[in-house]
Amino acid sequence: MRVFIQIVAISCMILTGCAGGSALQPDRSIFSLDNNYQRHRFMVPIEDIFDRTVTVFQGAGYKLDVIDRATGQISGRRGATGSKGAKTDKDLKFYALVIPRDGTSELSIKIVQVIKSGRLGSSKAELIVSDTQMYQYLFQRIENVGTEQENTNAGVWPPPGY
Repeated sequence: MRVFIQIVAISCMILTGCAGGSALQPDRSIFSLDNNYQRHRFMVPIEDIFDRTVTVFQGAGYKLDVIDRATGQISGRRGATGSKGAKTDKDLKFYALVIPRDGTSELSIKIVQVIKSGRLGSSKAELIVSDTQMYQYLFQRIENVGTEQENTNAGVWPPPGY
């Protein structure tokens, strides 16, 4: 019996050694476009929209975890959404995909609210934000980043609308 246990133990160690660790990667399947994404077309190259989107989200305090120019994928997360010192259990995540579409750029964005609950925030609920006015505001901010950069480069400051 003792020999049998030793054989089983050695076999398990060998099999465990063969399993090998694979690198953890962000869940890229989340970028699968579905009806939860809000879309907007821009008449500028995809590279510009990609850079503008990164600028807007970084400026809003998001920590970006995927910035992939090769595939047009951007994602990130932001902690407490209230003003400084606010106690809140809500975080935000976003997923964005920039793709070429008929000579224009199409930006697809999905924002997810993460609500912590349970003891020590151990449980999380995720709600997809579907407020179209909020997305319109976001798309306008991305559009304005290009306008502000153009005005700064042309020597016009402050840009119109300030």
